[in-house]
Amino acid sequence: MIETSHPTKKGLTLHVTQLRAVDFRGWIDLDLRPRGHALVVGEPRAGRSDLVNALRRVLDPRSTRNQPSTVDIRQTLVAGGSAGTTSVVVAPHAEVEVTLANLPNDVEQEADGALEPLLPDGTVDLSGNAGPGAPLGLRLAYRVDYDQATDSVEHRVYYPILSDPATDKFVRVPTAVRALLPVVFLDSARPLQLRAEGLLRRLVSDNDPLSSAAALHDLETEVAAAASALSANAAIEGVLDALVDDSGPARRLGDGPVTAKDIQFLPEDGSLAGLLRSFQPVLRLDDAGPLPMDSHGSTTTAVLSAAEALLLAASTGGAMIIGDDLGEGLDGPTTEHLASALRAGAAQVWITTRRADAARAFETAEIVRLTRHSGTRQVHQVQPPADRKEAGLHRHIQGQLLPALTATTIAVSEGRHDLSALGAADRRRTSPDMPLAAHGIRLISADTGSGGGTSQIPPVSKLARQLGYRVVALVDGDPAKHSAGVLTDIENECDALVRLPDNMAVERAILAGATAAQIRAAAAVFSDYGQPDPTLKKPDEDVPDAVMKLLHSKGLHEQFLDALLEETGTLPPVLVSALAAVSLCGHPGYSLLKRIDLTDPTATA
Repeated sequence: MIETSHPTKKGLTLHVTQLRAVDFRGWIDLDLRPRGHALVVGEPRAGRSDLVNALRRVLDPRSTRNQPSTVDIRQTLVAGGSAGTTSVVVAPHAEVEVTLANLPNDVEQEADGALEPLLPDGTVDLSGNAGPGAPLGLRLAYRVDYDQATDSVEHRVYYPILSDPATDKFVRVPTAVRALLPVVFLDSARPLQLRAEGLLRRLVSDNDPLSSAAALHDLETEVAAAASALSANAAIEGVLDALVDDSGPARRLGDGPVTAKDIQFLPEDGSLAGLLRSFQPVLRLDDAGPLPMDSHGSTTTAVLSAAEALLLAASTGGAMIIGDDLGEGLDGPTTEHLASALRAGAAQVWITTRRADAARAFETAEIVRLTRHSGTRQVHQVQPPADRKEAGLHRHIQGQLLPALTATTIAVSEGRHDLSALGAADRRRTSPDMPLAAHGIRLISADTGSGGGTSQIPPVSKLARQLGYRVVALVDGDPAKHSAGVLTDIENECDALVRLPDNMAVERAILAGATAAQIRAAAAVFSDYGQPDPTLKKPDEDVPDAVMKLLHSKGLHEQFLDALLEETGTLPPVLVSALAAVSLCGHPGYSLLKRIDLTDPTATA
């Protein structure tokens, strides 16, 4: 279903400039200021859906028709006495406040006494010294109160500028004002609904009110006539008369004798609303013939829902579109296409997603990432690049950070070879060891396409931390590459640093613990990829260096690792230690050594 307010004047671009929430659901104190559109991503349980619900409580004209619930008020567990019991404490109230800019003319007229001057950043100027030319905005707030003594809950939407919650004075926002806001709540479950609250009904009525009303009246009349004819059918009437015969159980069914003529068959309650609720779209999309919407799958419903939303946006000159979990159940290209279409066709979109495909349709500045690994929910936005170098660095967001949208921790390796070797080892770990993904960790490379290395780890780590990731750096033990300040620079931009043993790069780490004979046998795999076996005619003592040289120049780390695993039966112990250290440091609760220097467990004393 897509829910919408009435469309308004064309050419206006209503948008939210600030969203605040205090003690609303899991949010203690949210202050979000979007930079245009808002694509909301992040960790599980970090508040994506609660953010959409916060907007719904304020902007949906139907939000206060339902009974209020303590679900909307933040609740905490408090430890009890010596018995170790706990109790749930509900905050006294929750509030959500939304600031709107570029108001439609009819909204300005209806809310004239509640308009407030805005600062250049879109927030309300509360100084009292705003200039006469300052643009006007509108603050709307939703508040739900819980009275513990009476165990009662009350809610309302009000104008903050005209109200004083401390003295229980609230000037409520008329439903008509919210109904004038061109806002669409996107839900891909039920498009093409002709019932009163369906978007299709709204679009049809707005397109031609007289013809659509006449068509619906004709439908009601004709269905009623057809139902009467059905009830009067001789076969049906005969059975009904037998059922309600006065000599049987139905003797006292009514005030007097009941006959078949007293029974009618109508859709639901016989009203037009009931009739339209029973009408559901049936589509013919292929040779399978006409099938109900559910039979066509999630892609069809999502596409049609987006199409309805965009049609409304076009008819109003740009509506605000709000939706949760875009892309669920969809393929990647369709997810990206829908996200791109919504962003291009709306004045402003607030979309949450767990899919990197949706994120590709948005600018870096429009990404809002939510986290909770620090113990409380937090909001993160990337700072705009200050120069060309930083702009190039932002390629990491689309290429490597966005695929880790729901991860807690990013482990940054030096380059592509390190990523290949460590990733291959991670995928091949077996129980009781668990892969990095089981710890909420995503392994990436500091290589932006023009080379990686330790010097690239600090800026990449800084970018990842701006998005709220916990960051662990994983570097080799080559002292020649580490100037006095390099490791310090990395530590300053990371939450933890794991360093391979002294004088050991990832290529040597792969070989640690393997014999010359095992390395020779594994090196045969190089010929499968058009590379000569570097161990041929080499004495045993030169075999490791020969293989490391080829790996460093040609890659094939994963392929060689697979072949070596066949020979040794175990993963390289140094790589196992490195992954274990990353898993340890990547946990949000880790607070021990910030830097872990690994040792070679295969080295002889």
